[in-house]
Amino acid sequence: MPRYLQSEQIIPNKGMSYTMYEIEDVNTILRMLTWIPDADQISIYPKPPVKQLFAPERCAQIDESQFLGLWQEGENRKK
Repeated sequence: MPRYLQSEQIIPNKGMSYTMYEIEDVNTILRMLTWIPDADQISIYPKPPVKQLFAPERCAQIDESQFLGLWQEGENRKK
């Protein structure tokens, strides 16, 4: 069963950026997305460039529904 984690950082002139990860096994990244609410940007990565999550203890756990909702929004925007 996947776990969902989130990291955050400030992006100058855009606001807070949230990177969310769908994790399997120990720290294998299945999918990831970035969300910048103030800039209304969502980027989804079905084949993430990074395969292993570094320092998962620095990430916050998030609810599956939050990840899946933003993922669907990202998919809808691609159409």
